[in-house]
Amino acid sequence: MFVRRSWFTKTVRYLTRPLVAALVAVFIVANGGGWVELAIGAGLFVFVDLSSRYVLKRLRRT
Repeated sequence: MFVRRSWFTKTVRYLTRPLVAALVAVFIVANGGGWVELAIGAGLFVFVDLSSRYVLKRLRRT
């Protein structure tokens, strides 16, 4: 089945992850975090993002 998506839906879909990552970084820095905390936050964000994609792929197959 072909699903037609609007340009707005595609734009929001591609901008969601970078916006969330930027908000997490701003939150860490605003609370007095330094480069180490920022790196840890980025690592956790990447881990959660990649693992959620993996889980979604597995759920779609079943």
